[in-house]
Amino acid sequence: MDRQGRVKPASHNALTGSSVSRRRSISITTWLRWSYLVSSTLPLLLVGALLIAVLFQVQQRNAYASQQAVADQIAGNVSTFLYDLEQLLLRAARDLHPDAPGTSLDADAIRLVNSSPDLRALTIIDTNGAEVARAASSLLHDRGGVIAPSNASALTDAYRIGQGGRTSIMLATDKTPYFQVVLPIRNQNNGVLVGALSAEVSATRINQILHLAVQGEDKVSFLIDSGGSLMLASRLSGWSPPSNLSSIFTNDHTVGEYLGANGTRMVGARSMVSPVTPSSWAVVVEQPSSEFLTEVYRSVFLLAAVVMLVVLLSLSWALYQARRIVRPVRALAAGAQELGSGNLQHRIIVENHDELGQLADTFNQMAERLQNSLHKIADQNERLRHGLILARDIQMGLMPSSPPWQKEILTVHARSLPASEVGGDFYTYMALPGGRAAVAIGDISGKGVAAALLMALTSSTLESQARITDHPGAMLTALHEALRPRFQANQMNAALMIAIYDPARQQMTVSNAGMISPLLARTLPNGGVECRFIDVSGLPIGTLMPAYYPDVEVHLGPGDTMIFLSDGIVEAHNLNDELYGFERLEALVASLPQHLGVTEVVQHILDSVLAFVNGADPHDDITILVTRVAVDVSAYETKLAVAGMGFDDAL
Repeated sequence: MDRQGRVKPASHNALTGSSVSRRRSISITTWLRWSYLVSSTLPLLLVGALLIAVLFQVQQRNAYASQQAVADQIAGNVSTFLYDLEQLLLRAARDLHPDAPGTSLDADAIRLVNSSPDLRALTIIDTNGAEVARAASSLLHDRGGVIAPSNASALTDAYRIGQGGRTSIMLATDKTPYFQVVLPIRNQNNGVLVGALSAEVSATRINQILHLAVQGEDKVSFLIDSGGSLMLASRLSGWSPPSNLSSIFTNDHTVGEYLGANGTRMVGARSMVSPVTPSSWAVVVEQPSSEFLTEVYRSVFLLAAVVMLVVLLSLSWALYQARRIVRPVRALAAGAQELGSGNLQHRIIVENHDELGQLADTFNQMAERLQNSLHKIADQNERLRHGLILARDIQMGLMPSSPPWQKEILTVHARSLPASEVGGDFYTYMALPGGRAAVAIGDISGKGVAAALLMALTSSTLESQARITDHPGAMLTALHEALRPRFQANQMNAALMIAIYDPARQQMTVSNAGMISPLLARTLPNGGVECRFIDVSGLPIGTLMPAYYPDVEVHLGPGDTMIFLSDGIVEAHNLNDELYGFERLEALVASLPQHLGVTEVVQHILDSVLAFVNGADPHDDITILVTRVAVDVSAYETKLAVAGMGFDDAL
């Protein structure tokens, strides 16, 4: 609300406080790179990873199969050796009969034990379990070895139920590994059990098979019995058998990985020695996983290297293509930015002859046309600026620089600062009959040329009405009736205040049509300054509502100052969007030194407002008019009487 109690519409900037959504910008380069990555590089990586995984599994299976083949070969060779030996013993058993004469039986036994280099000794048992013949090979005699005792349980099974068998490999007294083969002896005529044969067999041939079947220091082949105990191994120095072989003996798994005796991860394959019975032997071939999978890792690494090379080539090609596409786009973006910043002389250079090159040519043609249009607009603006400068000079010339009366009657000074080249604020001085002095200040709604034209019309109409009307209120009423059709046609109005000072009565009569009430500054006897706004108001000229403009009389003594101002002063905004306001104006006027003249008062107020604004864009035209009663009227009348003059003559 202003000083007259009117509610003024609050200015609102539709853009202030509104949130403007900003999309996250992603460059075309990024889009292209990701597109190439997803469309080509990523599938290639997936296919490469699948190939590597498949190759690893295939190579691992092949390596496992190779390991199994070695174990099967060793087991087959051992099985062949045992089969040949057992066939030899079975054929010999046909000629051996426990009931034969002792000399004949011993001769047959000696002949049989010397028929094979793998036989060390031979023992024949009858069905009562009594030993009827024994023979040792010449090699065993030469080494001074002794015949090991036969396995009693195996012999019992042989001559009682006809079941043959063999023992685990043991170490003889001469440090030679051996095992025993027990076979039943039957009558050739009726097949009746007549005894059993126990052969002590050297395991040297089996040991040779284990050594010859493996190559390299890291691969070891060994033979275990049905209980998992080690019998023979291709290498014993620096090697110990694993403690747990369950990974290759469970769920029909014959190849697998396990932890070796020294803590190294090993790959082993096992193969059973035929015939497969609960007491069968098993051959195990093992080697470290790192050595075993060397070829697998080498193949996988080679394939991975090829895949990565292809991926890098594909990615490099993608980046090259993205850069090749984006480079002219960036040139177009930079050129558009230059054009947008006002540099219309800039031209976009794109060497491509594709659509982007055509777009660059279009940009250049557009810049050429814009530059030509800008030159025309600049010429028009220059002519318009000269016209506005001339209009401003004419407008400022319409406002008086000095009053048309003696300064001893009333001192006055005014300034007007338009917000643009021309404005709608104005002031004027008028000398009226009877020695009276009139001042007026006005504010046309709006700014610019339209406001300036209506300001000139209002000012000239006011001066014509002042010649035929005595009171300010009557002047405003006449102006309202005369100018209302013009203002309503343009949907504008005019705020105007007229004050007439009568020196004979020492009174100023004020009437207001929409202006801010005048501020009275009066010096008190104690040296202070009283500041108050005169309560006088009325509707602006040109409104549709009926207008009523009362006159308010104010008694003025010597030194009393009346300040008339437009709303551009109290509504001046600073950079923080704060108003200058009435309180700041009153405080400033009250603080001014009493010896200042009206010109200095006007200047101080303008300086204060401009300092408060501090470079912010002008909100409205600023106009201020200050009057001050100069002398005591009685003293001035005496002076005029001596000179033979009256107030009219003085004016």
